[in-house]
Amino acid sequence: MAAGLLAAAAACGGAPTPIPTAAPSSDSSSTPAIGQTPVAGPVVRVNETDIAVELAESPEERIKGLSGRASLDAGTGMLFVFEKAERLRFWMREMEFPLDIVWISAGCRVVDVSENVPVPEPGTTLNDLPRYSPDAPAKYVLEINGGEAAALGLAVGDRVEFRDELAGRYGC
Repeated sequence: MAAGLLAAAAACGGAPTPIPTAAPSSDSSSTPAIGQTPVAGPVVRVNETDIAVELAESPEERIKGLSGRASLDAGTGMLFVFEKAERLRFWMREMEFPLDIVWISAGCRVVDVSENVPVPEPGTTLNDLPRYSPDAPAKYVLEINGGEAAALGLAVGDRVEFRDELAGRYGC
C-alpha cells in the first residue's frame, strides 16, 4: 500500500513488484477464501486467520510498497517491517485500489486499523496526499485489501504471530 518514508513515514510509490499467487486448484478457483493461506511462504496470523504476505523490509521496499499495482489477491497482503516502534505515517501515493492498514506493535498486538483507505484523487500532489497514522506506536504494518479487516473481524488487541519462514525472525 502506502509507502514512502518521510522521517518516520512510509508511502507507496513505484513500479509493481511480484506478488505470491495461488496455483489453480482442481475446482478452477485460483483466488483463496479470505483467511486461507494461498501459498507457501511468509504468513502473518492475526488471531486464527492466516494471511500470506510479501515483505517490505528495506527502505526501498517500504517506499515502493504496493504502489502501481492494479490489485492484491484476496487473503494476501504486504508486511512492512521497521527497526523500531513509532508513530509511522503512510500515504497512498500511486495506489490503484483501497487498503486496510493493520498497525502492529512491537509486542505483537494490533494497535489500530485504518479501514478502507481510499486511493488519491487524480492529480493530487505529493504534498496534498493525506497521511495515515496509528493511535499508538507500531513496528509492523500489514496492508490488505480494503474491507478485509472487517470481513475477518480484525480489531485492536488481536494477537499477531509470524509463521513459516517469518517465525522467530522479527519477534512475533
